[in-house]
Order: sequence, then structure tokens, then C-alpha cells
Amino acid sequence: MDLGILVYVDNSATMLEEFDWLYKSLIYSDVISRSGIIAVCNPEIVGALPHDDRIVIIPSVPHAERQSEWNGYKFINSVANLIEQPVLDACERFEFILKTDCDTFVTPAMRDFRPSGLCAGVGGYAYRDDVRAKLSEVSARWGFPHSGLHNVGASVLGPTDMVRNFMIAQMDACDRLWREEFQDYDGVWPGWCKQVVTMYAGELAVRYTYPQRCSLGLLDAFPNADRKLSSDVLHIHAWQTDSYWSKYIYRAGGYAHIELDSIDRTMLGGYCHWLAQASIDEVRRAAQ
Repeated sequence: MDLGILVYVDNSATMLEEFDWLYKSLIYSDVISRSGIIAVCNPEIVGALPHDDRIVIIPSVPHAERQSEWNGYKFINSVANLIEQPVLDACERFEFILKTDCDTFVTPAMRDFRPSGLCAGVGGYAYRDDVRAKLSEVSARWGFPHSGLHNVGASVLGPTDMVRNFMIAQMDACDRLWREEFQDYDGVWPGWCKQVVTMYAGELAVRYTYPQRCSLGLLDAFPNADRKLSSDVLHIHAWQTDSYWSKYIYRAGGYAHIELDSIDRTMLGGYCHWLAQASIDEVRRAAQ
């Protein structure tokens, strides 16, 4: 096993369901044969995670509950809880780390892909000129140049030391943005907004650490129904969308009329739909 899949799982039925999607995709794609999972989780849900020797479970009280300034901002848990020493020690077992969210799916193309630098997914927080200008201004104020790289996604893949350095830099950027930009200012999405601090911090962390050694766009693909599952798609993110496949429509029963056997797993939308709907036993049989 040379690839560690690093995720944070909070005490949420939705997030547990999404972790199950990621887990099933690892089995179906056979990525699990070369990887292990580091599941950093709220201590209250340890017993709810799958029993598998390939899963290292690290209980960790949510950062947003321990640090008063972050109360109510749960997104910080998927950054701060992943840089605690027991987690970094667990990462050292692997040559490469994929740090990602639970509502994602790996594909067969991930099984043998190992990058020489940092690979980041695509985000959707800096489409407005004022936001891009603000990020550039903050970067310059902090003493490192703007690289022109915007909309860095939540998922990052690379050699373990590079991912570790990136995550630590991301948390530093979160703390600094919180103090300097959002102490008394909330903002309104899609403008400069407190609710996407962790995403801003990811972009700033790339600029600070590996601006010339980062490839953007290899992760966090949309689960589109009209895109083929092929060698150029490593990883899919269940984005907020009304198009097929949508996790919100799925949970609302909007696809209940679609039989499992009729789902087209060769397309990105169908791949995600099938893995979400299939049982773990059905996934294991299909993988074999």
C-alpha cells in the first residue's frame, strides 16, 4: 500500500453515508488494493465506520468545538483535524496521500496514478473579479507572489511530505484570514465571504508552498451524465448541482424509479449513482 486516503468524518448521518460512497468506490475501482484509508472522525461515530483492516480510525474532537473562535464553522474540521500529530504520523506510512472529502468517488484511473508534484482539484469560489483581486492582495500583503492559480479545490493528491506541508500552510492561512479579514465581517456569497475561508486558504497555501509544482484540475470532476469514465478522470466530487447525477435529488428520491442494473457505469453520472445505490456486497461482486 503506497497511497493513503485521508478524510475527516463528522458526526452526521449524511457524512457517514458519503464516506460509504467513497469506500465503495475504492473497492469497485480496485484502488483499495494499493491504498489504505485514514479516517479522522468525531469520537461519537467510531463504531459507525466500516470494520476493515485497511481503515485506520483516528478519533478527534471537532476543532470547531474545541476552539471558540471557530464555533459554528464546521468546515474547519476538515482542515484543522487533519494536521494533528497522530494523523500526520499515520500519513507517514504512505508514500502518497490523497486528502479529500467524503462525498467523492475514486475511479480505476487512480489505481496506478502517482504524481511527482501536487495535484489539486477544482473549486468554485473565485469567479468574480473582486474575489480574485482580494486573494491577490492578501497574497502580496503576506509576502508571496500571486501565481495566477484560482479556484483550487478541496482535494489534494501528492507525495506525503508535499501534502503535509500544504495542509499545515492551509491551516495557517485559515487562522490568519479569520483574524485579518473576517473577525468582524461575514460578507455575502459569491463575493468575499467568511463561509469559504477554507477554500481561500487552500489557494493561498498552494501559492505559499508549491505554486510551480501544482497541477490544477485532475481531481474533483463533476458527476456529469455526458462525460465518459476514462483514463483522464481520477476522482469525482458530488458537487451541488441539479444535473444528473445530483446527490440532493438522489436523497430526495428523484432517481428511485431507476433500476440499479440499468444505470450506465461507463459515464461519470452513472458511476456515482450506481456506487451510491449499490450495497457493499453488490459492489464487491461487481469488483470481482
